[in-house]
Amino acid sequence: MLTRLQADLKTAMLARDAARTQVLRMALAAYKNEAVAKGLGPQGTLEEGDALAVLKRLVKSREDSIAQFEKVGQADRAAQERAEIELLKPYLPAMIEGPALEAAVKAAIAQTGAATKKDMGQVMKALQAAHGAAFDGKAASALVQSLLA
Repeated sequence: MLTRLQADLKTAMLARDAARTQVLRMALAAYKNEAVAKGLGPQGTLEEGDALAVLKRLVKSREDSIAQFEKVGQADRAAQERAEIELLKPYLPAMIEGPALEAAVKAAIAQTGAATKKDMGQVMKALQAAHGAAFDGKAASALVQSLLA
């Protein structure tokens, strides 16, 4: 992940793509901060799961910002945040959505034998174990709640 981010940053800088350069610099800074926090130092290499977690946090932060900007009527700032999300998405794994997510949730419910909303934690753990970070937690949570009585 680190080498890909660095190579893409170099390409963006050579192409004088200011928006992409800014987003990639921010992503690299977050990556290096996480490496330092894990005791690896700024030149350390994170495991793939940790690197993906960093990028997912960056996307989540932007999604939260979009909601706040739209709430106060700053559509231009929300659009900028959406553009940054689109630049970060290629670095994330393909997300399970729609019917595939519903099938995965139903499989997790069947696997855990969940019957009520009290069992939601077990279902989410099973879903996480089976699919890792390849699904939207909010969407999965809402689906689990709708399927459990």
